[in-house]
Amino acid sequence: MLRPTRTAPQPVNPMIRLAPSSAAAGSLALLLALAATPAFAADDPGWNASGDLRGGWFAGRTTARDGTVTDNDAFNARLRVAVQNAFADNWTARARVAGRFSSDQEDVQAYLRGYASTRTGTAFGDVTLDEAYLAYAAPDDGMRLRVGRFQTVFNLPGVAAKSLDRDDSPNTDVTWTDGVHLDMPIGAGWRGHAIAEHRHRRGTGVTRAPLDFSDSGSRVSTFLAVENSEAWGPVSLRMLSLTWMPSSLAVAGAGSDARDDYLTADARLAATWPVGGNGMKLVAGAELAYAFDTPPDARVGTGGDGNADGLAWQVAASLYEMAPGHNIGIAHGEVGAGWLISPDFRPNDRLTEVRYQWKFAERTSMEARVRERRELEHPVGTRARLDRDVYVRLSHRF
Repeated sequence: MLRPTRTAPQPVNPMIRLAPSSAAAGSLALLLALAATPAFAADDPGWNASGDLRGGWFAGRTTARDGTVTDNDAFNARLRVAVQNAFADNWTARARVAGRFSSDQEDVQAYLRGYASTRTGTAFGDVTLDEAYLAYAAPDDGMRLRVGRFQTVFNLPGVAAKSLDRDDSPNTDVTWTDGVHLDMPIGAGWRGHAIAEHRHRRGTGVTRAPLDFSDSGSRVSTFLAVENSEAWGPVSLRMLSLTWMPSSLAVAGAGSDARDDYLTADARLAATWPVGGNGMKLVAGAELAYAFDTPPDARVGTGGDGNADGLAWQVAASLYEMAPGHNIGIAHGEVGAGWLISPDFRPNDRLTEVRYQWKFAERTSMEARVRERRELEHPVGTRARLDRDVYVRLSHRF
């Protein structure tokens, strides 16, 4: 069976390397050892420890533009362990260690730094902190504030939940947001979100080339949104958001001095309907987004001005409680070559996914997914790249 070529992980300090034959077992032991350090939490009523383990079998087949077929499969897992302390009434301090593991990984790296090993998050074998923040929450659903390293998730609801802009750590990935998140009520069920995110010069979060943060003016990006999740007839979610990344679009390629701001707008809408009288419900929604400034692209996804297409959209539908604990959902979307910030969709791609979920215990579930991703545009004389993949995984919270 052919295996895709891997890029060697970047050197970091501190680093722990194990022989490939013992990497998976060693990395798991490393994470457990790091997570065991707050063992005192059980003796202090202000402290709480929690975590989750997710893992399973993942397989895929890629047909490249020249027709070459590559197969891959592996057993992948993610383990996260957190410790949290509530103090002074409305304040919370929280830290979490996260590690990704695979039967195919080659070494282990334990590090704490401002950037991940890849543009889409940590690599297999990486162990790091994906949360380390101080939070304030006013009573009665008032103002909320987080400062430090935290997770942000704004998905289109569904079993196959996905996002076009912010979705930290989907599936078995590990990503994070470094910065400040202010969440406060506006009125009539609406809440406002303001996130100021610090970007390391090597990049943080999910960003695709030619987004580049080596310019000193690009280190802080902003996310502004208004959201309403109170029921309005069948409508269960309304959300509008803007993302602004100043001086981050390297229009002549990564590392170039020619820079533009990267500005996007995103709108989400979802609705919920009861189906029958046995608790089954249908959840459906749509998300539409647009990037106002995109890089030149003479080969794929070109718009009328010769730049990459900045339009992105997705639709989703899910049936919950078809039988007790059994849910199924479908998601379909298309993302232009100029949309560069989705954690779930690649630029210049059409995606279709069906996902089944069985919650057979309060804290444990099984999921199975079938997905196809196909290039929208490709150079003349080549075929569209095609990726088909499946997984079966278990998730458990403790």
